[in-house]
Order: sequence, then structure tokens, then C-alpha cells
Amino acid sequence: MLLLAAQDSKAQGFTYTHLGPSFVQYPFYQDSVQVVKHRAIVRNTSSSVLRFRFARIVNNLPPSWETQMCYDLCYAGFIDTISLPSDDPYSIPPNHIDTLFYIDFSCVGQGLGTSVVRMYNVDNPSLFVQDTFKVQIGSVGITNISSLVESYSLSQNYPNPFNPSTNINFSILNSGTVSLKVFDILGNEISTIVNNEKLTAGTYKVDFNGSFLASGIYYYTLKTENFINTKKMLLIK
Repeated sequence: MLLLAAQDSKAQGFTYTHLGPSFVQYPFYQDSVQVVKHRAIVRNTSSSVLRFRFARIVNNLPPSWETQMCYDLCYAGFIDTISLPSDDPYSIPPNHIDTLFYIDFSCVGQGLGTSVVRMYNVDNPSLFVQDTFKVQIGSVGITNISSLVESYSLSQNYPNPFNPSTNINFSILNSGTVSLKVFDILGNEISTIVNNEKLTAGTYKVDFNGSFLASGIYYYTLKTENFINTKKMLLIK
């Protein structure tokens, strides 16, 4: 799974921040519906009660995919504004935070889905913030290239520098939970390639596509129950 790091979207008096990465990528599993949840944080940084709604302004999905927006309760996939215009808007007291908003992607088959959700002040709709949520199913594979290993290891990505794709090999000596994450130079998590997956002992190759990133230095970290290691890579566009 590939993940982007959280970033703040700001407007006067409130912020709307995705909790965790805004871009996730999972391997494709045949004959399954993969449901991916993106959660966001709402902060009222003003001294007044904030009344607001969410509007899904982009919903670019592969065939058979669907998204639904939720704020405490979930709405049907065809509804693009919550709360409903006929209902009272949401509200949050001054200097409060909540984590009630999330958007679900229901994914059937492979592809890339993108939804852009805007949070706006109903008393002044010109004040708004918006965020982009992306889900990729397939195209990043984890390939077991050997079952014979002598130790834990994390190899240098190849090619390096890269544009936009590169391969990362790693070995695990014992079966267990594995994560492989990418960070920027400030230490922000910007992607998760392997998301706490149960893997058997062996050597693996994963494909990382950095087309959604800016040129620069990044770090990738392999973590298991018994091993952790980090290496640097360079993306040049």
C-alpha cells in the first residue's frame, strides 16, 4: 500500500486536515471489494461557533468504484454535499477538534480513484478548504524472488536517482508483519508501500512509483518485529 503524508489545508478560522496519508495504494485481490477509508480532522481555530458542510467537487473513479462521505453517519454514494442542504449544517464549538469526517472508497477491480472534498463555512461560503484523497488498487506489486535468506536486509533502491519508478528489495529472516514506508527530508510520512502485511521468510521486490511526488531526497524505512533500517533515494524529474 502506498501512502502520502498528511498536510494541513487552512482557511480563516478553521482547518481541515487528512489524518494520515492522502494517497494510498494496495495490491489487487481478485474477486474482492476493497474498502479504503480516508479520515480527516476538523479544527475550529476561531472564537465563534463554526457552521459548515462538506462538498465533494471531484469524484473521478474507475468503473464499478464508489465513494461515500461520512460525518458521524454515512450518506449514499450519489450525495455530493453533507449535511444535506435540507438539514442543519454541522457545527463545532470554538477551539475544538473532531475526527468525524471520512470518505470511503469501495473498489472493485484495479485503477486509480480521486476525490476532492471541500469544507466550507455556510455563513460565508467564500471561506473554504479542500483536500484530495486518492486510492490506487494494483500496479504496485510485492514479488517474492527467493525463499532462501540468511539475514534481514534492506537494499538500495534501483535505479537511483529515479524518475518516476524504482525497485526496492528487502529480505526477512522470519515470517512476520512487515511495513515499508517513505518519508520526506523533514521526516513526514509521504507513502506506505507495504502496510503491516504478513509475509513469510524470503527476499521480496516492490515497485515504487513516485509520479505524485516532487523532485527531491526521500528516505524509505523497512520495519519488522526484529529489524529496522532506513536508506535514502533521490527522485529527479
